[in-house]
Amino acid sequence: MLFKKTYKLATMLAVMGALTGHAASDIDLNSIGYFSFTPLPAELQAQKDTLLLSDSPEYVGPVGGVLSAGSINGKGRIYFYHVNEMAEPHKIAIILENTGNEPNGIAVFRELKSIATSDYFAAGRDLSRKELEQPLTDKPLYSFVMPPKSRQLVFTDLEHSPIPKDALFTGIVDLQTSAPVFARVMMIPMNLNSIESSYWVNNLPIDHVRLRGTFTGAEREMAVTKEYNTTLGGAYVELGNDREDRFVEGVDELDNKAYVKDAGNYGISYTVKIPTSGEDPFRLYFNPLGGGYSGSFTVKAQRRWQKAPSESMTYHIGGDDGLMALGHNTVLDSRYMGNYYGGDTLTIDFMPAGASNLPVRFLLIPEALANPQYARVLATNEAGQRALEAEAQKEAAEAAKKVAIEEKYVAAKTQKEEQAHQLAEAAKLAAEKAAAAHKAAQDRQAELDKRDAEEQAKLKAKADAAAERARAKAEADRQLAEQKVKADAQKAEAARIAAEQKAKDDAAKAEAARIAAEQKAKADAQKAEAARIAAEQAAREKAEREQAAREAAEQKAREYAAKLEAQRLEAQRKAEEERILAEQRAEAARIEAERKAAEQAAKNEAERQEAARKAEAARQEAARRAEEKRKAAEAKAEADRIAAEAKRTEEARKAEEARQEALRKAEMVRQEAARKAEEERLAAIAKAQEEARKAEERRIAEEAKRAEEARKAEEARRAEEARKAEAARIAEAERIAEAARQAEEARIREENRAAEAARKAERERIAKEQAEAARKAEEARQLAEKRYREYEIAQEQAKEARRRADIQREAQKKAAQRAEEIRLAAQRQIIAKRNAEIARQKLAEEREAARIAAQGGKRRSFAELDDVNTSANQDEDTTQNAVSIDQLTRKQQ
Repeated sequence: MLFKKTYKLATMLAVMGALTGHAASDIDLNSIGYFSFTPLPAELQAQKDTLLLSDSPEYVGPVGGVLSAGSINGKGRIYFYHVNEMAEPHKIAIILENTGNEPNGIAVFRELKSIATSDYFAAGRDLSRKELEQPLTDKPLYSFVMPPKSRQLVFTDLEHSPIPKDALFTGIVDLQTSAPVFARVMMIPMNLNSIESSYWVNNLPIDHVRLRGTFTGAEREMAVTKEYNTTLGGAYVELGNDREDRFVEGVDELDNKAYVKDAGNYGISYTVKIPTSGEDPFRLYFNPLGGGYSGSFTVKAQRRWQKAPSESMTYHIGGDDGLMALGHNTVLDSRYMGNYYGGDTLTIDFMPAGASNLPVRFLLIPEALANPQYARVLATNEAGQRALEAEAQKEAAEAAKKVAIEEKYVAAKTQKEEQAHQLAEAAKLAAEKAAAAHKAAQDRQAELDKRDAEEQAKLKAKADAAAERARAKAEADRQLAEQKVKADAQKAEAARIAAEQKAKDDAAKAEAARIAAEQKAKADAQKAEAARIAAEQAAREKAEREQAAREAAEQKAREYAAKLEAQRLEAQRKAEEERILAEQRAEAARIEAERKAAEQAAKNEAERQEAARKAEAARQEAARRAEEKRKAAEAKAEADRIAAEAKRTEEARKAEEARQEALRKAEMVRQEAARKAEEERLAAIAKAQEEARKAEERRIAEEAKRAEEARKAEEARRAEEARKAEAARIAEAERIAEAARQAEEARIREENRAAEAARKAERERIAKEQAEAARKAEEARQLAEKRYREYEIAQEQAKEARRRADIQREAQKKAAQRAEEIRLAAQRQIIAKRNAEIARQKLAEEREAARIAAQGGKRRSFAELDDVNTSANQDEDTTQNAVSIDQLTRKQQ
């Protein structure tokens, strides 16, 4: 995950243009002295709960199996991160095993999964976002009890989450156990039963990155012990660097408890506290250092007067903002994460996003440093406030002196009133002059700000032009270096292809020899009897199919190696180190594929021999039994013949097995020799590549040194130009300030005469405002009381409406009951009428039978029958059984 298959990701990102088509930085860090920021080390405060990490092998294929396993006792988390490199969709299955002799209670608190996609950054940031949006709580999703020595599937939603070929899938499960359990993470085909498969699937070996195992610290709390003072300039908190923030260490229980390290602390939930002090505002920025990063962060702010955080905001890096990842191939990318004030305590929650890279920094930048205009406005406001205070004090002293002189020398009341009137007029005139002078000063200040802005724009344009020239030169040097690297790579590729062709020729010769040996064996086997020949022929056909499958697997492995080689060439444009890493991995994958193919071929050959032997034995047994049944009289003679035949067959089988064993040993010797030769070739290639890499590193270091010297010289030149411009600006500002001071002194002399009258008018205005404020407060109080009374009336009306609604519902309920009773009464009346009609018909039949009997068996005509049906007796028979609806409902009630 951390730098794993970086060349593949870089190629994909470069093709999509996602890393260069968007402004990735929210602030120019170079221009504000980023490299001189003060570090704020974060210290580990607490870590708890068990973490079972499953990330090696990250790329699963050509077959699935158990990816990771470990023991959890108490609270724990299972974190998985895998890519399906098999042709068919597979699924992740998490199986818990109670290895104890007592029942074990399990509670599952949270189950999260990402989308399954070939965009690795998208899968990582999806899980990062969901981890913050669905925080871990103390309320379990579900719980169950495991009997002793049993196995149980958790996170059943994964059973219906297929992972397509080349797609990444990641997720977490938070749980708690009452006793130790052994947890397994598997990748298996969709149609297999997960629990049954856990008994027989193979444990897959760990890959070279070694990111799996059992660790302590699924929950991690960090804190900056030294408060950040906003007056001291920019600072940063760095996490995921394995220095202040150490990577957790654990054991791999599938590898005999070998030592492992979670490089990147993936799967761990961070809580980082940053206390601050001072009075000035500051900004928070996210700054990735290790490469591309795409994930989510939640920032909580606790103001100095609060006991708990009151503000919370979640920031998402990548995806919705148009970026695939932030920080690719640069350490100067940043993302704005809010404005805060000195004295606030910040709390940052996040989990390192899968596919992203560490370490990362959180930058704390004062507003005055991030925004130079803010410092200038703040200084101007402070200077103006101090000048106003001094003027007010001077005015008060001169006004007091003037009032004393006036009280001493003015004798008559009329003269005092006239003088007061004159002073009021003078105050009005002075106020108008002061307003005009204030407006003129504002205009001068605006002109000064405009001039400063123009100078800053010119300086910035010069700096941008110089930076553009430097970037153009660096780009030209980089393209030249890439062309050289590409030429070297083509030479190395030609040598590798020649070596591969030679190896293929040797393999073809060995294959021809093996085929010749098999043909000779077939000729010898044709001398056996017909049934055995048929069985041997079938076995050979199976072997040929398996050989074809093995050759197809080898072809697939070669195609896969070619694919990896193409990716390596594409990534070689980015850096020589990535090219070397890709070539080594591709070669290792090809060797591993050839080794596995050879092992599979040997295994298939042994199975073919065993099948032939079993088929022969079964045929002999069937023939023996049939012969015994057919010739019971000749049992002894037939038994002797069958025994002789069996002995001969057994001798032939043993000879065949010895021949096949000799062929297998010869094949193994050939394969071992080929493997050793391949290892020697790879070692030579690796040595040459290492020497080339070291030479390239020395060249890059020299170029970086020269570029750094040029950059420092350019910065010194720009600093000198800025210093001269600042000196000229300060001289101009001093001249303007002197002119403003003289104008201000004139204004003060004019305003002193009207000071007392102005203060008296101000006191009267304040008194009026206070009276008006009291009146408005009284009106507000009365309005509040009126609204409260209206609220109480509304509450009473709502209560009355609810009561009426209850009465109406009760009436509706009774009406429904009444309708139901009427319906039932109608049904009962219909039943009564039906019963009465049946009784009437029965009575008529009895009367007819009596009448016929009285007449000597003579039946009536149809006319007579009609007369009977319309007779008065009918009314007498039916009306006495009729019941009204009201009577029935009264009976029911």
